[in-house]
Amino acid sequence: MNRDPFAAIADPTRREIIDLLAKDDLNINQISEHFNSVSRQAVTKQLNYLKDSGLIFIEKNGREKYCHLSLDNLSEVNDWLMKYKKFWSKKLDNLDEYLKKQK
Repeated sequence: MNRDPFAAIADPTRREIIDLLAKDDLNINQISEHFNSVSRQAVTKQLNYLKDSGLIFIEKNGREKYCHLSLDNLSEVNDWLMKYKKFWSKKLDNLDEYLKKQK
């Protein structure tokens, strides 16, 4: 199944999983340990969503399944955000000029 990367990063749990995996590759149990109020089954569901979005891949190594980041699909999100960078840069520059005039 191919899922939308925008939807994948919309969920705070999935964003936190991405943050964890940005630091190191982890197995499913290690990831689950970071979520005290979420069951292992729920974490696995979130991992599968990220996998289906192409943001991680899961590799079996012996009895363990290790999760690795694969953020190529975030380029679509980045491209969309860059459309608005010019807009926000101009707004912030205008704010900076206004604040300087107020001093």
